[in-house]
Amino acid sequence: MAAKSYGEIFDGDWDKLRAGTQLAISYKEKWPELIPLFEQISAQNAVFIMIWNMIINRIIYTVDKRKVCGYDASMYLAENGVDFIMSNHHLETFKCTAIMQQRAIRYFEEFTGDPTKVIVNLEGVYKRYTGDYFHFLQQTVCIEMDSNKHPFVFLNYIYDITYLKKYKTGNLIITTPGELKWWNFNFDKNCLEPVQPLSKQEKKILSLLAEGKSSKEIAEELFISPHTVDTHRRHLLEKTNCIDTTGMITYARLVGLL
Repeated sequence: MAAKSYGEIFDGDWDKLRAGTQLAISYKEKWPELIPLFEQISAQNAVFIMIWNMIINRIIYTVDKRKVCGYDASMYLAENGVDFIMSNHHLETFKCTAIMQQRAIRYFEEFTGDPTKVIVNLEGVYKRYTGDYFHFLQQTVCIEMDSNKHPFVFLNYIYDITYLKKYKTGNLIITTPGELKWWNFNFDKNCLEPVQPLSKQEKKILSLLAEGKSSKEIAEELFISPHTVDTHRRHLLEKTNCIDTTGMITYARLVGLL
C-alpha cells in the first residue's frame, strides 16, 4: 500500500487528533485512547509515529509497527530519550537536521494563525536498529496547545525515503492553508537557502507527470515543446533533490506538493 500524506491520513481522523486549547496535563488522558488509531496508521503506511512534549522535552509515545527505525519504544520513552534520538543521527547531516528543526520550532512559535494548521516536512539521515542508515522524512504537526495557544505537543511521522532522495541532500517544506515556504540545505555553507515555490506551469507539469503522461503528451496538452517539458522536469528534480521522476512524484504527494 502506498504511503499516505498527512492530509490524506488526517482527512478522516483530524477531529480525533486535533486538541484545541487545553491544559498541558490533558495529553496524559487523551493519547492512550488514540493508540489503536496510531498503530493502524503505523502498520498500513510503514511510518514511525512519535509524540514529543516540548515543555518537558520528553517523548511521550511511539509506535513503529513496520520497524522503520526498529528500536524498542522504551529507548525513546526514557528520561534521556531525546538524547538517544540525537545520538543516532548521522554526523554528516546532523547540523542540517538540527537547523531545520530550529527553523520549524521558530515558525510554530511565531505563527499568528492556528498552529495546528501548520505542517512541517524536514529531512535527515538516521541509524536504524540494524546499524545501517536511512534518509528520513519527518512530518510534524502541533496537536496540543496550552491555555495561551502556545504549541507544546507535536505529532511526528517518520518515513524512510532513501529510495526517493539523492545522497546528502535536505529539504525543509512548511505549509499552511495559505502559504508554502521551502528551503534546501547547502552543505558547503551549512545553511538553509530559500527555494522558489512551484510555478503554475511546474505544478501543472508535475500533476500531469503524476498521471503517467509522457513529455510528448504533456507538451501537446500545454502547447509547448517536449524539450520545454523535459527542462521543467529537470528543474523539479533539482528542487526536490529526488533521484528520478517516480521518486519525485511520491515525494511530492508526501509533502503536499500534489
